[in-house]
Amino acid sequence: MHRLTILVFVFCLVAGAAFAQTSDLLITEYLEGSGNNKALEIFNGTEDFIDLSSYSIEKYSNGSTVATSIPLTAVDLQPGDTWVIVNNLSEAALLALADQTNANLNFNGDDALVLMYAGNQVVDSFGRVGEDPGDYWACSEGNTQNHTLRRLSSICDGDTVVDDVFDPCLEFSFFPIDTFSGLGAHIADCGAVDTDFPTWGTLKASFR
Repeated sequence: MHRLTILVFVFCLVAGAAFAQTSDLLITEYLEGSGNNKALEIFNGTEDFIDLSSYSIEKYSNGSTVATSIPLTAVDLQPGDTWVIVNNLSEAALLALADQTNANLNFNGDDALVLMYAGNQVVDSFGRVGEDPGDYWACSEGNTQNHTLRRLSSICDGDTVVDDVFDPCLEFSFFPIDTFSGLGAHIADCGAVDTDFPTWGTLKASFR
């Protein structure tokens, strides 16, 4: 096979290897279950290791604009991996899936949750800060009480406007109460991303 043909083939293979990525961490699963069964899944869909020690979950209860902060554990989360936070009084089957437990992760269907970076930069949010919707936020597919909600694979950017109207049907699919089966894994379908490939001139020069 001619060297230039090989070069084209290799270049196409490398280009095809570019993987989809999200803009930052995302809240990809929300579990509001029976009793103390509460959990959140955080997904790193970027191409970088991310230090979770700079992030926190801010919980706004019952329409409050004052948050209870839940710092994330100081761990480097690798690309494509998830971090599952569970209420420490959850049942054993749910605790077995936890990467971190915290007593303050005790939200109900009417509590807004914000993923924050460095204490002041919103990365993602769930619900609407400052609004008490009653018992839950609802849409045609279900509501945020007694359900597990899983982020759609097509969502690649967080909701950084914490007080906009919240329609969970736009970005989540709904599952019955105490559905744990999806925790610990997430797939984002975000399309190809830009990567720093060498130029054609550089590639050809290396074969001279």
